[in-house]
Amino acid sequence: MEGKPETIGRLFRAALLLLPPAVREEDGKEMAWLFDRLWRDAPGPMARTRFGLRAFGRLLGVAALEWMEYLGLIRTPGPGPNPGRSAMSPWSTNLRLALRSLGKAPAFTWTVVVLLGLGVGAVTTIFTVVDHVILRALPYPSPDRLILVENGSHPGIVFKDLETAIRGVEVWGATMDFDANLMGESGPVKIQEARVSRDFFSLFGARPALGRLLLEEDFAAADVAVLSHGSWTGMFGADPAILGRTLRVDGAAVTVVGVLGEDFVAPEGMAGRAGGADLWLPLDWTDEVLSRISYHVLQVAGRMAPGVTVADVGVELERLAQDLARRYPEDRVDREGQVYQLPAASFQEVSTRRVRGGLELLLGAVAALLLVACLNVAHLFLARGLGRVRDMAVRRALGAGTGSLVRQLLVESLVLGSLGGILGVGLAFLGLRAFLALNPTALPWGTDISLDPRILAFAAAVSGATVLFFGLLPALRSMGRDLTNDLKGTSRGATSGRGTLRIRSGLVVMEVALSLVLVAGAGLLLKSFLRLQAGDPGLDPRGVWTVPLNPTGLDDPAQYVEAMGRVEAALAALPGVASATHGLALPFEFTGGGRCCWSSGDVTVEGGARDDFRVWMHPVTESYFETLGITLLAGSAWSEAEAGDDTWPVVITEGLAAELFGSAERAVSRTFAIGEDDTDVRVVGVAQDTKHYGLDLETPLSVYLPMSKLPFPIPLAHMAVRVQGGAPAGLARMLREAVWSEAPELPVPTIRSMEDWIERSTSGRRFDSALFGAFGVLALILAAAGLYGTLLYNVGQRRRDVGIRMALGAARRSVEGEVVRQGLILAVLGCGLGLAGAWGGGRFLQKI
Repeated sequence: MEGKPETIGRLFRAALLLLPPAVREEDGKEMAWLFDRLWRDAPGPMARTRFGLRAFGRLLGVAALEWMEYLGLIRTPGPGPNPGRSAMSPWSTNLRLALRSLGKAPAFTWTVVVLLGLGVGAVTTIFTVVDHVILRALPYPSPDRLILVENGSHPGIVFKDLETAIRGVEVWGATMDFDANLMGESGPVKIQEARVSRDFFSLFGARPALGRLLLEEDFAAADVAVLSHGSWTGMFGADPAILGRTLRVDGAAVTVVGVLGEDFVAPEGMAGRAGGADLWLPLDWTDEVLSRISYHVLQVAGRMAPGVTVADVGVELERLAQDLARRYPEDRVDREGQVYQLPAASFQEVSTRRVRGGLELLLGAVAALLLVACLNVAHLFLARGLGRVRDMAVRRALGAGTGSLVRQLLVESLVLGSLGGILGVGLAFLGLRAFLALNPTALPWGTDISLDPRILAFAAAVSGATVLFFGLLPALRSMGRDLTNDLKGTSRGATSGRGTLRIRSGLVVMEVALSLVLVAGAGLLLKSFLRLQAGDPGLDPRGVWTVPLNPTGLDDPAQYVEAMGRVEAALAALPGVASATHGLALPFEFTGGGRCCWSSGDVTVEGGARDDFRVWMHPVTESYFETLGITLLAGSAWSEAEAGDDTWPVVITEGLAAELFGSAERAVSRTFAIGEDDTDVRVVGVAQDTKHYGLDLETPLSVYLPMSKLPFPIPLAHMAVRVQGGAPAGLARMLREAVWSEAPELPVPTIRSMEDWIERSTSGRRFDSALFGAFGVLALILAAAGLYGTLLYNVGQRRRDVGIRMALGAARRSVEGEVVRQGLILAVLGCGLGLAGAWGGGRFLQKI
């Protein structure tokens, strides 16, 4: 606040303009003179600064109080019979009057509160999710500068080039994650392991809760680990002595050097399943997986330098892609000569892309539901406001001003809004817990979603705006009218005029239209779900039970095949098991767009190369089709002797047979080459198409090949058994013991029926249709109530007219028919608007 006296004085005189005109004219000059004197007399710069801050701060408070008194919002205590009377007494009086008035109309009061609570609770629940997942900045340093390199995963060689060649990015981070087996005190435990690059933790702002994070020297031996906070508390009881402890992970020893802080949120899409990895280790750059250009294993993110845009980085990445294509043409250029690009995108946009459309749709649905509830509130307030015309007229005749009446209506609205908001927050708390518990879709940062002050402020704003706009304005229509007829109780215009009828009718039309849109959307989702449920999965899931495993410590494919073959044989020998099989992945294990584990876009047939589609490779044992109940349309599965041929014996799906050879029958005994190394395969059978990756996705073109042809060991194996005559008691225990009899180091956390896998693949659609159905039914009930209330109110207002018509001989049927026609007209208009909205909503649903 240091400055010349005349400058500070001019600033203070300018600030006096904040005062009401009367106060400024009466006291402004004296206040300015006194400020100048005290400023000059202050001893030193620091004292003048303190005085200036205090003077300007107090001026703001004085201005606020003076304006409130000037507008009549408060009354300043003064001389009189009760000088100690509260300055807020007019509002206190209005509060008492409001509570008394609302208490006399309990049906109106609680109906409005419940309607507001339902609307506010629903929209607050979904807005909380949308706010945490989409609207908030990512919980990382400089979140607006974070990018993700898309187009799948990337080789370790490419990541090394990114670190040295891209100048627009100041730090890069990479991770690869997979399931691992931790040998615990009570047996093997399946965990999620992530290996990260040197700067990964600094990129995402991780801090240790205990010990330290990874250092540069840790990447030489790659034998240390950092625990997630959840695994430290869940698996090790938050034992501080965990530091320095040696763990056995996939048969190798690693030493715990730290525990991640509780506030660290694993980046979406870069750390395995929702919630992140359990164990974090340094990348082992001596691993062959990271040294081969054809092994795409790393998820890569970076933080751009200040002032750099995604487009700028994109230009550099395109140059790098061209350079990689020159150095590795066999891996970075496709058959048509197109270079594999390295597209970059905002990390926030990529991490929420999967759920953005669905959440925005839900937010729109609850907004429509809130609007329907608000329209019903408007009905109630309109009826109550117009019904109080005589009361308002009496008060005005006794001298009450417009401001006094407005304050009373305002207080009544705020009381109702507060009660509705409190109920809405309670319903939102319960609804949020139910949504997160029942929603099968893993939401980004879902573990951090909760009600907080920002959400509570949103709920208060919604409830307050609702009652003020839909409640106060209709009531104000009863004011400013001629008092004569109102006092006599004979005014017709206030209660049954054309303007009022048009407002009420318009509200009903809007309610019906919005309700129809919600019901139509729910119907479309339900139809889609039922169509999925009725779809043919391409196999017979009855009696099939599955056992996912994660074999590790197997150095080559032969060891993998031999070890998993023993486990399959042990399962097949169990009593009641008709057959057993295994593969890298079984149908419906990876759904919703996930793919595992091996695909090729290079197929060569007798007519030449085909690269216009992608073929998925599924290594399985020969009993796969029998165990899963997949029909062979032509030929048969390979025999054990055929599995050893140099030309691979394969079974292809019907769709692939039609693409390559025209039909299933013509495909048997034909050969073609697949993969970048043109491996020769011979078709020994054609299987019916299977919805391997989900009932709602396209049927993949697939090749089933013998497990003995597996080119590299993968830490995945999915066993399946077909049980005769229903599942016997203790089946899960029998399956686990059979696995442990051959592989005691393997955890068996999940045993699930194939029917359950299929059920889970459609759980997202089922949840969406159920949620929209609930919204639609509730909106329809509210719309019906609004229509009924409008007709009932209109008939009540026309009671005298109806009585006169009946007395003059009008038939009861004609009078009732006129009322019904009024309702039908409103319903038809609402349905017309609703059908147009439903058509647009259906088009939107098709896009997401």
